[in-house]
Amino acid sequence: MTEASGAAAPRRARQWVAMRNVSMDVRGGWGISGSAAKELRTAIGKPHVAALVGEGGVDPALVEALHRDLSASGFEVRRIEMPEGGCDLPRVEALDELLADAGVVAEDIVVAVGGYEALSVASFACGTWCGGVSLLEVPTSAPAALLCGPTPRALDLPGAPRMVSNDGAARFCVVDPGLFDCDPSHEELLHAFALMVATATCDSNKSFGRLWDSADALAAADPDALLDELLESIRGRGRVVSATSASTRQSISFGHELACALRPLVGPDVPESALLADGMRFAARLAVGLEQLSVDDMFTLDELLERLGVGTVEARVDPDALVAQIRSERFRRSNRFMVATPRALGRVRLSIVSDELLAEHAAAWCAAR
Repeated sequence: MTEASGAAAPRRARQWVAMRNVSMDVRGGWGISGSAAKELRTAIGKPHVAALVGEGGVDPALVEALHRDLSASGFEVRRIEMPEGGCDLPRVEALDELLADAGVVAEDIVVAVGGYEALSVASFACGTWCGGVSLLEVPTSAPAALLCGPTPRALDLPGAPRMVSNDGAARFCVVDPGLFDCDPSHEELLHAFALMVATATCDSNKSFGRLWDSADALAAADPDALLDELLESIRGRGRVVSATSASTRQSISFGHELACALRPLVGPDVPESALLADGMRFAARLAVGLEQLSVDDMFTLDELLERLGVGTVEARVDPDALVAQIRSERFRRSNRFMVATPRALGRVRLSIVSDELLAEHAAAWCAAR
């Protein structure tokens, strides 16, 4: 916990996040993670078994505090350690076996504590276990808090990463910024800032304007601004992925096409925040080239990322290799080559991009690095 978070006056916030097949009850507040079970009991009715699933490496004190809180609220707690492994079907199967050994049934609840991949595995398992068992997520990083409920990570297959996707299944989420690294100069929060920008650009002009107004407070590590924007971004992300329009749901890939294409070309040392931010910058410039977005809006997006301190990729990349990787990434999931580009600040849609325009902007991006 940072000094700023320790000085924050304790307060709680609650909101409902609409997702495609479930509504998620999100409780937020500094230090809330050790005292949410009483409210949880009210939400789900008579307490039954609570399977407490902790990822390896999670602070034992946090797991113990959750155990005490659940027990004090009448739950029969059964501790489970999240299986090791990647974000894939074998890990889901291993968790299913542990839930079976613990005697978890549909009327019980699973409380999962950990990062984005672990919570994504838990979401996949709980969404299908006994036809669906209630899941409470306790993310231990700001990016995980933004992503795990509305957009759990797709599972990997051998040689085919992120190919088995599923809608979010969590019914509850506890967002405690006191568990996060809230230094605005560190990668964890910078990645969260980039995700906030991507979500707001997809969600609505109102969401983008609110993030714009709070950017300076976020960059200064204001605890209230951080909590508010985390909760608003989770809700906005839920709105995008639960939209009745498929074109709106597909816009959630904004910025990720370039980020996913760049990762194998630049290696593991380049931060996720810079990859996603450059993905948004790249898509905005494609949109200007397509005459969909004004130059002023493109520079506004640039300025918001700059105000939040989100940097750029510093690496040598061959433009031909980049184009090939972008196309390969896209064609793994679709027969049509389309890229998520902003039509306005708050509206993103998939667009057809010509080979010539893609090559031109890829060459310009690589030359700038």
